[in-house]
Amino acid sequence: MNAPSKNTLDLLLEYEVGGGQSYYNKKLSRFTWPGGASGPTIGIGIDTAYYTPNEINEIFNFLPHDQIELIQKASGKKGQAGKEYTSTLRKANIVVTWDHAIDIFDNLTWTKFSKAAERTFPGLTDLHEDAYGAIVSLVFNRGTSLAGESRREMRVIKMLVPTKNYTRISQEFRSMKRIWEGKGLDGLLRRRDAEADLIENCA
Repeated sequence: MNAPSKNTLDLLLEYEVGGGQSYYNKKLSRFTWPGGASGPTIGIGIDTAYYTPNEINEIFNFLPHDQIELIQKASGKKGQAGKEYTSTLRKANIVVTWDHAIDIFDNLTWTKFSKAAERTFPGLTDLHEDAYGAIVSLVFNRGTSLAGESRREMRVIKMLVPTKNYTRISQEFRSMKRIWEGKGLDGLLRRRDAEADLIENCA
């Protein structure tokens, strides 16, 4: 497992917390629903729909037990169910401070997703640290599934990683934007471009 490069951290903070602490405190320290297939989300991109109850207990162990139990019920609730349950969590006035969010990211989140990315894309650790980080960012955002038409580019990236063909990998990141174009998800389009830029600069 590689530590995140500075450029990777900058990208993740930009797209997960709007760049820094001020925006985080205003918008993300309480549960939100980002839309699409997301679930109730808090901290630096912690989408609780995609964590098990045991993982949620570990992540939020600094919160009161009754709040942890409420968050555990968010496991598996994505899409419309996630949107509805976000309201329940907001009413409970659950807050994750910036310091806790950074601590969770450093000690749990980055480890979870970098290991998942390494399992999904063999040879990942041999890439330049920025290309490594861009692919971890992709897994952070989209998960590790390679099944189906919407994951076509990810399957190609898996084949390209061992070749260290940074130009081709970045092209696949940009091609992926076809999935979200015209759907009001411009943040995802910008994120794929930003990740592609990181990879291109490694060539």
